[in-house]
Amino acid sequence: MKPSTHITKLTYRISTILFLLLMFVTAITDIMRMDAVLKTVLHLGYPAYLPVMIGSGKLAGILLLSLPRYTRWKEWGYAGFTVLFLSAAISHGVSGDGVGKVLFPLAMEALLLVSYISMRREINK
Repeated sequence: MKPSTHITKLTYRISTILFLLLMFVTAITDIMRMDAVLKTVLHLGYPAYLPVMIGSGKLAGILLLSLPRYTRWKEWGYAGFTVLFLSAAISHGVSGDGVGKVLFPLAMEALLLVSYISMRREINK
């Protein structure tokens, strides 16, 4: 196995595991509608039930990205998270929140892209 293949596989595994752990924690805080989550959602002008829906979607996305092999279902998981993060960044930007609140979902999207690109390289080797 070439060194670049090892690096690609390691990059995929580390980025995906880190991403899934972060998403699991945020899914739980969303579903529980913790104070900080609810305050943010209401500040953005969304209904109080939205975090439960988003948290449930995150759990579904985690399940899809955890599938053992590459499948089209993984593509749907990556797409769903991308919509979520871009929507969050836009929502924070439009509501006048600071740069940090806009950049955080974009940083999560960057981590997701590292996972996606390394997965695609791994299956196309």
